Amino acid sequence: MTLLSICIPVMKADAATAGNIRQMLESTRSDFEIVIADFTDGPATGLPDLVRELKDKRLRLVSPGPDDGEAPAADISACWDRMIPQTRGAWISIIGASDYAAPDIAEVITAALKRVPDADALSWGRAEYIPPELGTGREIAKIPTGSLVTLPEQKDLMRSQFYWDGAGDRPACDFGVWHGAVRRELLERTREAFSRVYFEQAAPAIDNICKTVVLARSAVFWERPLSVRTTAGSPALSADKAEAKPFEDFPFSAAMGAAASAALAIEAFKRSYGIELDGWEDNFITACAHDCETETSGEQFHARKAAYAKAIADWRGKRVLTGFKPEFRRNPKLPRFQGVRNGHLHFNMKMGDTRTAGDFYRMIDAMLFPVHLLDDKLA
Repeated sequence: MTLLSICIPVMKADAATAGNIRQMLESTRSDFEIVIADFTDGPATGLPDLVRELKDKRLRLVSPGPDDGEAPAADISACWDRMIPQTRGAWISIIGASDYAAPDIAEVITAALKRVPDADALSWGRAEYIPPELGTGREIAKIPTGSLVTLPEQKDLMRSQFYWDGAGDRPACDFGVWHGAVRRELLERTREAFSRVYFEQAAPAIDNICKTVVLARSAVFWERPLSVRTTAGSPALSADKAEAKPFEDFPFSAAMGAAASAALAIEAFKRSYGIELDGWEDNFITACAHDCETETSGEQFHARKAAYAKAIADWRGKRVLTGFKPEFRRNPKLPRFQGVRNGHLHFNMKMGDTRTAGDFYRMIDAMLFPVHLLDDKLA
């Protein structure tokens, strides 16, 4: 039985894809599959040659679209949507072409279902990687070091996603298919309950989190990382970067940053389905400040701060700007912190001479709690 389908919609060719897939297939597990679809409109990606070379039944290259033509590369939701019916797994996870997902996610699903049979969604600690060619200096990785398993209640997920409780530069809720895992039955229920498609909007990852939070019976979170997302362009996390502001009464654009992009996707979901909520606004403004503070140059920081300040003032009036006080915290002359702090390990990303997300996962996997011991830990 195929328990897990790891889906890789290839929106643009990436040299790291083949190596990451090879590494996933080093696993001896037989209960997962890797499903890739080529949505590029440029030169051949070499994916058919890779599949023919590896001859592994766990790896499949599927047709990217129906007989009437391929989905446009820019229409990410349509691309994702057309992959789901071609998967076999009871659970679905989606990653980018330059990302890595551990087949051992299936081990965690198995252990979780023993204790929480009605679990519909699994999430795990975040691990992000900046490839050397995209770095701007000494990049510091930050990964959680713990192995705590928690069962968040729906009301807490709702507050994290829709009320921005505990948000950094975006809501602190990652219960969706993007670098998470969702039960196929839940995807079918979301399709039936909402728009008759699995994914919609220009930001399908955030839209899917909204739907998962609303409909999931139970969710499981393991703070240990099980996948790695690179910074090499993740179109699923944000909407179109155009300056257009889709809502006259919510004058933000995705180009402003992660907070605005997430807010626009959440607003689109709420307005599409008649969901009205109050009391999230102040937390969102705080997230906008956090978004500004992610900038590494003073010029970019002040430009983002000005854009957010104008949008916030146009939205709720200048008086609320008293709660918008981002601070530029980066001093390039000072070395960035390395060590353990607040349950996270900070270290130089160049350690181990990693070149891809797969390399990075192999390294941190050796540092962290062994996945195969989770079942015993929960016994």
